[in-house]
Amino acid sequence: MENERPEPIGSSQDASYHISWISGYETEAEVEAASTQIVEYFGLQSFVFGAFFRTGERENYRYLVGCVPEWCYLYNGNKWYAIDPFVDYALKNANPILASDISLSSAGQERMMAAAADYGFRSGVVVPAHSAPAVRVGVLYLGTSEGRERAQESLLKHRSLMRAFALEMLEWWDAKLREHSLEDLDLDELDLDLLVKARENATREEAARELGVPVWTVRARYERLTRKLHAPNKRHAAEKAVQLGLIKQK
Repeated sequence: MENERPEPIGSSQDASYHISWISGYETEAEVEAASTQIVEYFGLQSFVFGAFFRTGERENYRYLVGCVPEWCYLYNGNKWYAIDPFVDYALKNANPILASDISLSSAGQERMMAAAADYGFRSGVVVPAHSAPAVRVGVLYLGTSEGRERAQESLLKHRSLMRAFALEMLEWWDAKLREHSLEDLDLDELDLDLLVKARENATREEAARELGVPVWTVRARYERLTRKLHAPNKRHAAEKAVQLGLIKQK
């Protein structure tokens, strides 16, 4: 990507332009720096963006942060991702909402929110992100050390931009995780094509014919894929590939 970067944000058009740049950034540091500018334009100070599987499984919860690092240490140390009310909201809803409008259902959630207020999240906006191709659901939490009124004003003024921002973050994160998985597993395009065929319940002979490769190559590749993906057979390997974002769901 070229070194040129958008001008400082001074209007909604500038903000939209900054958001559109997110997909082209290479590193988390670049995304965090650009995101900080966008959040400041919203009149807020902090953000956390998280991505988790659509099933709600959170052990592999991944996030980008634009807040004091101590908050992340505290959040992870207490395993608050397991009870986070904003994650619960994002799994079932698509509309941005004031954080204070999400009901807390446990003492643990109340402790979490009380602690968040000490780290730049006294109030804020929760923005879910759902993308059809994405394996994960995203949740963007935009925070301020000021009261509910500031968060409400920001939501009313920037709702559409917030939704676009969260969606771009999700798609960037999903693409980056897919890229890392491909590198870690050392897979190529033929491997991915074969996983797609396995998901379609194609036989080895059908896959070989449709992809124009020998049957013995298909057989050897499937053995390699099941081993790399720790799956008992090619069908389960394909399901694992979907979970990792390597191939799309039907």
